[in-house]
Amino acid sequence: MKKVYILFSRTDTIPAKAIRLFTTGPFSHISIAIRPDTGGFYSYARRKINNPFISGLISEDTHKNIFAKYPDTPAALYELEVTDEAYDSIQNQICYYWEHEKEATYNFAGMVPMLLGIPIRRKFKFTCSQFVAVLLQNANAVKLPKNPYIMKPNDFLTIKELKPVYKGCLKDCHFPQEAPEPANEQIAG
Repeated sequence: MKKVYILFSRTDTIPAKAIRLFTTGPFSHISIAIRPDTGGFYSYARRKINNPFISGLISEDTHKNIFAKYPDTPAALYELEVTDEAYDSIQNQICYYWEHEKEATYNFAGMVPMLLGIPIRRKFKFTCSQFVAVLLQNANAVKLPKNPYIMKPNDFLTIKELKPVYKGCLKDCHFPQEAPEPANEQIAG
């Protein structure tokens, strides 16, 4: 078994405030990490710090770019234990979307249908929550409470398999230390 990490956040930007207004709940953004040693999260969000309309698949660092601009961003980190197969599937899916990064743009046109509960699938186009939901569903990592194309960030908080790791300011959020592999002890004989 392996773990993936889900990060919830809420910056003080105008788009984040609008998203939160329509989606309700404490968070407006969600990201996923598969390698806690790198601190990198994957999501669909702004690619340019000062332009939310240039958005798509990104690799997020919790201490750079938009998060560095808003270090007191409320955040919550959760872990999800998954099978080795699910972990590999999530990792492979992320690689696949990176191979199509130019096409992997934000699903602005799908936001209204999503908010109305109408699932619309658009190839390589996602909101942050749709992206994480599709990765988890395609990997059979967890049963989602809704269709992945209508999942909002706060809908993930209802998934009982998600275990809280941290809640507070994003600038103080760190991955838990992975347990070291047990050392092979020689048997005296």
